[in-house]
Amino acid sequence: MARSFIRAAALWLSLLCAGPVFADGKAIWEFVDGEGVVHIGNAVPPAQRGVIWLHQVPMARGAVAGQGAASPKPLSKMVGFEQVKPHLESAALSESLDPMLVMAVAAAESAFNADAVSHKGALGLMQIMPATAARYGVAAGASPDGRHAVMEPRINAQVGSRYLADLLRLFDGDKELAVAAYNAGEGAVIKHGRRIPPYPETQKYVEKVMRLYKTWSDPLP
Repeated sequence: MARSFIRAAALWLSLLCAGPVFADGKAIWEFVDGEGVVHIGNAVPPAQRGVIWLHQVPMARGAVAGQGAASPKPLSKMVGFEQVKPHLESAALSESLDPMLVMAVAAAESAFNADAVSHKGALGLMQIMPATAARYGVAAGASPDGRHAVMEPRINAQVGSRYLADLLRLFDGDKELAVAAYNAGEGAVIKHGRRIPPYPETQKYVEKVMRLYKTWSDPLP
């Protein structure tokens, strides 16, 4: 936080007299939030204190031009990650998957919250639908605490990894198509000519998972 504050202060002092600078009719801005994450964009800036106007801003790794996208946090700083890391790594390796891809899916699905339950009924760490759990032999029988057995993080990671591995095989190793199918179902990807379906939710989901995967697989020095 101290380094972020010093950096922001230096930028502010150097640009105090410059005023907002515009690119293609839109101002370029940057700010550092309370967690030390740098946000950059060239659209209308958010209503945040501490916005710094810049002449040129190198886009953060994974940021989308024209949008205020924050660089993903390091995995070690993600809330809940350390508790579920062993389950995700073990499940990924058992299916010969890159653990970082499995972790990116889990982050996008639940932000590593093993107790997450969506309004559509998806369960746990990797947001497994009961029908998908049943496909992989995890019946609806309750666990000792009264919840569906797939809510147990180890089982959840195993089912999610098996499903992701099957999708990768179905789509010839294409990670983006497999991730799209994880979100929208393999039928939707096949229906649309084995391409990412034109659903805004799915397109944003694929973009998010791949951004996390690429960033965590190739971290900045």
